[in-house]
Amino acid sequence: MKSYGKLILSLAVVLLAVAACSSDKRETLLDPDRPITVTLWHYYNGNMKVVFDSLVSEFNETIGMDRGIVVDAQSQGDVNQLGAAVFDAANRSIGAPPMPDIFASYPDNAFRVNQIVPLVNLEQYFSQEELSTYRKEFLEEGRFITDNKYYILPIAKSSENLYVNRTAWEPFAKAYGFTEKDLSSWEGLVKVSKAYYEATGKGFFGVDSNANYMIVASMQLGTELFNYSQDGTASFNLTPKVAKAIWSYFYTPYMYGYFDKSGRFSSDDAKNGTVLAYTGSTAGAAYFPTEVAFNDKDVQKIEPLVLPYPCFENGKRIAIQQGAGMCITKSDDAHVYAATLFLKWFTQPPQNLKFALSTGYFPVTNEALDGGNFIKEASAGNSSSAAIVASFTASDDMFNTYTLYNSKPFRGSFEIRDFLEKMLIAKISADLDSVKREMEGNGDRTALLTRLTSEEAFSTWYTEIQGQAHLLLQQK
Repeated sequence: MKSYGKLILSLAVVLLAVAACSSDKRETLLDPDRPITVTLWHYYNGNMKVVFDSLVSEFNETIGMDRGIVVDAQSQGDVNQLGAAVFDAANRSIGAPPMPDIFASYPDNAFRVNQIVPLVNLEQYFSQEELSTYRKEFLEEGRFITDNKYYILPIAKSSENLYVNRTAWEPFAKAYGFTEKDLSSWEGLVKVSKAYYEATGKGFFGVDSNANYMIVASMQLGTELFNYSQDGTASFNLTPKVAKAIWSYFYTPYMYGYFDKSGRFSSDDAKNGTVLAYTGSTAGAAYFPTEVAFNDKDVQKIEPLVLPYPCFENGKRIAIQQGAGMCITKSDDAHVYAATLFLKWFTQPPQNLKFALSTGYFPVTNEALDGGNFIKEASAGNSSSAAIVASFTASDDMFNTYTLYNSKPFRGSFEIRDFLEKMLIAKISADLDSVKREMEGNGDRTALLTRLTSEEAFSTWYTEIQGQAHLLLQQK
């Protein structure tokens, strides 16, 4: 036993020595007299890009200059355009540039890219002590089910809140006897939206991310939407109970006009008065309008009311966790090491708080999050938007009372998410068009909607979505 103990101790000493030598060797990879360029692709635009670029410049002029690193940050458009650009680069598509050293990515896209071009296992460059500084559930989002390793470093995270035009909501709520509690559940939201439609002929509410709604609805009602396998595959697990809830509290209110979605983003609908409320990303808080333009001559200033994400009355308190992290493409040691140095610097609280507070994202380290430090900074005037401050406050409540959930990446997860985002809303659009056409021919709206939202129609849709989802995943 003593010999065995000595052997274990000796192995530990050797491993520590190897790690130390590896660390020392990496220090010699960089030379300030011969700087290397680290290419970084992201999807930030507008104010987010301005803030990110300023932080990149700060790094290049300080740490980067001292160590011989120049970070070249390039926006690839929106997150979908970025995902396509990275995927094309990984596949070496005609006309595609080489893979960047660092790229922002959601887990679904990172997983499929890693099947083509290997990504860096972060545990090779981040110590366990360094990894422990990140909020655990944020870090876990970057772990792949195939080997249980971390491939995505959290940079800034988000969830979803309920955004409300307070200026219009308060007089309506007072007149009809509603309170903010009625906005805390999906059942209450439908009730409020129905009353608003009957009073005004307009929709009250919209859902910004349809896929998130379905994924979270399933979790709130007790089941994951996907069954995962360690081989990197998954099966679709939409139960009849969850499907019926989605039908009753998503499809049906949209069909009756209680919910509405006409713009690309729900904040666009809030800006022109199409709706009074919507669920949207906390990272989009800055896009909540400060005024509503009903037409060129009728423009009204508004105040934000931001509340925690709604739940089913008999469901669990669960909301989505999302936000692209950063992946490092496996290449030569110098570029990988330089990439890790930048990401470690960027996620330290001073830099990370500056980025988060200006954009509506959550910082990702325990130090920045614990004790509501990010809310204190925002409330002290370090955020440029009242909606961002209100979103941080609502989200802090969610940190304490909700479970934040993210679906795991798997083969076909990118495609199935796109399918969920488009499938039901496309059906709603097509069905509303058919109602409009039949009404032009003197059809009865009530009878048409009753037929389209019937149990028979639900059963047909449930069979269709099950079949299409299973077929999509079998192809991957």
